[in-house]
Order: sequence, then structure tokens, then C-alpha cells
Amino acid sequence: MNFQEYRDRRFFGSLDGIRAGSILAVIWHHATPRGGYALPMFDRGFLGVDMFFVLSGFLIVTLLLREHDRNGSISLKNFYARRTLRIFPVYYALLGAMTALYLLKPDAGSASAFFGELPFHLSYTSNWIDASVLAFTWSLATEEQFYLFWPPIERYLKPFAIPLLLVVIALSQLVNFGVFDSQLHQLFGESSEILHILQVTFTPICLGVLVAHALHRPQGFAKLAKLCGGRFQPLLGTVLVLIACNLPGDDISGWIRLCVHITMTFLLISLVVREDHMLQRALNIPIIKRMGAISYGMYLFHVFAVTAVLKVMDRLSLSNAIIAFLLTTILTILVSELSFRFFENPIMRWKKRFNS
Repeated sequence: MNFQEYRDRRFFGSLDGIRAGSILAVIWHHATPRGGYALPMFDRGFLGVDMFFVLSGFLIVTLLLREHDRNGSISLKNFYARRTLRIFPVYYALLGAMTALYLLKPDAGSASAFFGELPFHLSYTSNWIDASVLAFTWSLATEEQFYLFWPPIERYLKPFAIPLLLVVIALSQLVNFGVFDSQLHQLFGESSEILHILQVTFTPICLGVLVAHALHRPQGFAKLAKLCGGRFQPLLGTVLVLIACNLPGDDISGWIRLCVHITMTFLLISLVVREDHMLQRALNIPIIKRMGAISYGMYLFHVFAVTAVLKVMDRLSLSNAIIAFLLTTILTILVSELSFRFFENPIMRWKKRFNS
């Protein structure tokens, strides 16, 4: 693929496969117990979220940069309308359903915690609290904050976008390497050790944004295509990600987390600078692509599937991580497919009205 083919390509065929792998890692993390595995990566399924962040930063900013080239500007109104139609309906429907459930059963064990945390979930700020109900939505909150703050920078401060990115990455890494631990502890107290926003930081999203900018320029594309554009490079990238995810250590902050993010970024580049790569067929298996397409629903519904499956297995006196993972995945796919077909997709058709 040359630079013009890259710029003309509207869809990157392998990225749904990466989304599928990422959401499966997250499901594994929530459906199975920690410890007792031969490789550290089986205790680190949460790193699937980091891969989602890299993809999100790249795809969102690539679309914004291309819109700016076509129209001479970026329509923030249209951008936020499209994001709202994609993200809000099913998320707020879920919150509404849970609110109704807890109102009908106010004596439920987690009702008080849910209503106490509900303002943070409604405002996409749950990554700033130690949530006990819907705790997984911290990553959605992080993405929404990225959507809120970064597109205006691309529109109004484009000449400063790269310097700002580098500053944010530098600050994120100072947090990652513990340089600000004492200051954060003073500011947030004991919560500084558990808040996701302070542990994951914005590095993976920023790396995706950086790649979008680099590939948007002919010289940047040529250099990255030379480095990452070999047919076998996605296979190499996958191996490097797996190695990084298996680096030994109980605490993965610091070099381990940074290596994970860098290798994930390498993998992303290798998948988008050419389509005819070694993993093309594997990543385009129909069920894999479909899981990628409905991955947002899988993200929202998988914890409820985990709860249901584990309750049934407990009643049947079954205790097997593989069975729990497989049953949870199947149930999550079924619920997410129904949601996508009959709820999300009809709403998303309105997005065409806001194409720029």
C-alpha cells in the first residue's frame, strides 16, 4: 500500500480482529480467577483496554485529519453528534435499566453504592473514583474525556498538537514511573494507588494520536511503512506484544507498561500500512470480525454475563476457568448481537446526517 492508497482507505480491515482479541482479553480478566497460570499474561487481561485506547486515538484523529484536509476545518458539532449516537444510547439505556431495577429492589446489596456512584457514571467521570458498581466503565469515561478535549485541539490548535502530545506523554510517563507518587498521594489520599486514571494514564491514546499524525504525512508514512510495513511485521508485532505482556513483575507500572504500549503501537502501524499481511486471513475470520464490530456492546454487557455464568456454575458445583470464559463469551456475544441489531444499529443510521 502506498501513501495515496492509505489516505483513500476508509476502513482498515484488520482492526476489527484486534478489537475482538482485546475484548476477549477483558472478558477473560473478569470471568476467571487471578493466579495459578504458567504465564503472567493470563493475569493481565485488562491490558486489552490499553489496545483499545491505542486504536481509538489512531482512528478518531485519522478521521479528523482527513476531514480537515477535505473541508479546511473540522466540524465539532458533527463529530460530537456521531459520537453521541454511537456511545450514549446503549450506555444510558443500561444505566436506566439498572436504576429501575434498584428502585424496584432498594434493599439489594449494591443499591446504595450504585446510586452514590451514579452521578459519576452519568457524567463519564467514573475513572476519578474507586467505583464498586460498573467499575469497568472507567475506560469508557477515559475515552469520553479524550473525545471532549482532543478534537478542539485538532481544530483550533493544530500547529501545537504534536508538542502538546509529547508533553502529555511525558507527564503520563512520569506518573507511570512513580515520579509524582508523593504529590498524588497528598492530593488523592489512599485512592491515588487505585484510581485507574492515575495508573493507566493517557499514554496509549496519545500514542495512537501520534501515529495518526505521522501516517498522515507522506514522509512519516514512508518511514513507518519501511519500519513496520513488511508482510510478516504484524506477526512480529503480535509476538512482541505477547512478550511484553509476559514480562515478569507483580507491579507492571514503569518499563513493563511502557513496553506493552510501544509494542501495541508497533502492531497497530503494521496492520494499517498494508492490508495484505501475514495475519490478514486470521483477523478477518467472520466470527472474529463480528466480535470486533459488536465489541462496544460486549464491553458493556460482559460483566453481567460473567455474574450470570458464575452463579449458574456455582449452583452446579462447577469450577473451571476455561468453561467460565467460554460460556461468558458466548452469552456476551448473543446479548451484544441482539443489542447491535435491534437497538444500536438503527440509531447509528442517523450518523449519516452528520458526515463531514
